[in-house]
Amino acid sequence: MILLILCGVFLGLMIIGMPIAWALAGSVVAVFYSGVFPLPPGWLGQQLFRGMDSISLASIPLFLFAGGIMNEGGLTRRIIAVADACLGWMRGGLGPVNVGTGMIYGGISGSATADTGAVGTIMIPAMRERGYPVGFAAAVTAASGTLGIILPPSVVMIMYGVITGTSIGGLFAAGILPGLLLGFAFMVTAYVVGVRNGFPKSGQRFVLSTFLVNVWKALPALLMPLVVIGALVGGFATVTEASFVAVVWAMLVAVFIYRELTWKGLMQVSLETLRTSGAIMIIMAVAVPFAWLLTVAQVPNTVANGLLGAVADPTLKVAVILLILLFVGLWLDTGPALVILAPIVHPIAVKMGLDPYQIGLIFTVGLGIGLFTPPVGTNLFVVCNVAKIDLWTVTRAIVPFWVSSVIVLIMIAYIPALTTFIPSYFNF
Repeated sequence: MILLILCGVFLGLMIIGMPIAWALAGSVVAVFYSGVFPLPPGWLGQQLFRGMDSISLASIPLFLFAGGIMNEGGLTRRIIAVADACLGWMRGGLGPVNVGTGMIYGGISGSATADTGAVGTIMIPAMRERGYPVGFAAAVTAASGTLGIILPPSVVMIMYGVITGTSIGGLFAAGILPGLLLGFAFMVTAYVVGVRNGFPKSGQRFVLSTFLVNVWKALPALLMPLVVIGALVGGFATVTEASFVAVVWAMLVAVFIYRELTWKGLMQVSLETLRTSGAIMIIMAVAVPFAWLLTVAQVPNTVANGLLGAVADPTLKVAVILLILLFVGLWLDTGPALVILAPIVHPIAVKMGLDPYQIGLIFTVGLGIGLFTPPVGTNLFVVCNVAKIDLWTVTRAIVPFWVSSVIVLIMIAYIPALTTFIPSYFNF
């Protein structure tokens, strides 16, 4: 009965157009006041508070704030200059340049949407000006923006760690190899598409001196991900402390080195951080009571027993989980999808013998693919708005990147060392 009310109210609110976070909250409130399961009067408030009562969650607004400061302070432009000097000379070189920029920026912001918006605002007009099809420019930007939640730091990994009790530092370490692998796959895909379609290339060859000059100019920005991740994997700081280091580093670089951060820009970054963090905290607040009710209704155990009993082959069991994540990612953003699926799928995967860090990366990449897949991919809407084109134009160009990302997801699912080697090396 609890499950019936929970799912019925949730689906009903979604059908009438209620935002997903409030639909989740409404379903929890409906169960609380239905009287089906006796709960003390203060249960709901206590559970909502528990959902946000984690020091690790404080790192989310800090990482977002640091990424915004570095973008307003001139980070993105300097990173693009480095990537262009390194890769721009090849046929269709701005495609790999776009991906390389997304990889570096993703190691700062922790957000796929922020990564896509920041890089797309500069790269899409630049690629269009050099003669690239605008659909391809938007597609490669939308795909590479996903690296923002796979390469550490990652807002999605923080949420997943809080929901499932998995070490966030370990998840960050586990995301390094898959993030680099996916970035390389996107670069190869962009290059192959560029060569096959005869996209333009720069008239200049690779010049080491030019590359080194650009690296020197961008060095304070390029060092930031290394400082943050180094502090984490070296055991010098917790996730929250590392996020504070990121903010301090960003302020020092933007104000005293690049000298491009203005009071107006700082206010814009602050407001955007507040809006994004508020939305995330609402989702996290309802995550705990929602997961608690799912557990009471024995949904994880029921689904686990059904899946483990119906499918005998371990390979097929993993494939079923991948298909579930890819399907849900088509319709839900990563936050709500985590709230709904993580309490159910995580215990199942653990029973199947998968490593917790491997499960976390399967979740992150699987749901991340949905960010650039229609019909509701957030990254697609961002690039469509920046490029002023329709969704269909981007969708046709995104197919090669979708294929390469699914291949990487399968590798993550069936090659545990990709996600366990670095965490085990640093004793996470």
